[in-house]
Amino acid sequence: MLRTLLLTLGIILTSSLLVFSQSGTLKGTITDKSTGEPIPFANIVVELGGTQVGGGSSDFDGNYIVKPIQPGKYDIRATFVGYKTKLIQGVIISSDQITFYNIELVPTTETLEEVEIVDYKVPLISKDQTSSGATVTSEEIEKMPNRSAEGVAATVGGVFSRDGERGSIRGARSDGTVTYIDGIKVTSGSASLPPSAIEQVSVILGGLPAQYGDATGGVINVTTKGPSREFGVGAELVTSQYLDAFGYNRLGFNVNGPSSQRRMKKEKE
Repeated sequence: MLRTLLLTLGIILTSSLLVFSQSGTLKGTITDKSTGEPIPFANIVVELGGTQVGGGSSDFDGNYIVKPIQPGKYDIRATFVGYKTKLIQGVIISSDQITFYNIELVPTTETLEEVEIVDYKVPLISKDQTSSGATVTSEEIEKMPNRSAEGVAATVGGVFSRDGERGSIRGARSDGTVTYIDGIKVTSGSASLPPSAIEQVSVILGGLPAQYGDATGGVINVTTKGPSREFGVGAELVTSQYLDAFGYNRLGFNVNGPSSQRRMKKEKE
């Protein structure tokens, strides 16, 4: 009985650690734009579709850190008394990586609330990029002809492509490549994952983190989309019938919406 209980607890803890490893981190410094001095105790809010999903405040040196954050694209709002509110739109948070973003606030003496909105620019060099590979976001996947998880992984340099599908990685055998979906290791089934459900596809070629230590070739890390604030339904039809000799047809259908807990909280507010 005790052995069974310990085994069950071990499985639960292992699954929790794998799911937690999928989260990302936002880190940076908040300063005064005119003087360059750090701003302590400034508020940082991470929003997804207008809903707060995380937040924090800066320390005495103006440094802030927000974690864990589910991989995806978010809006970052920085506020402090005596400064204009700043909203950064479209900040990309990747799994198992730290996204660095420094924020400069403009001092103001106006009583009316003013919000400065800027677009997030992806940096050329990621400070937390300790492994080789690439991450493909959902916006980039939408523009691809083959949007399956395996097909997206085949577009990354270092991945052998065979008829549009993923082959080997760095010349290793096919069983040397490990696939994870939302932190859970899978042996098959990633090809059947709906393209509309994919948020990010990360391919790690070298410098594997500790949680992927059993991969000799590479790692394909797939993150699915989380719940949406509003309900929505979508359909997509792709066909080459009568246009070529292949007669390719694919029909996609998706439904999204908020989780029950988030909806109950919204109704109470």
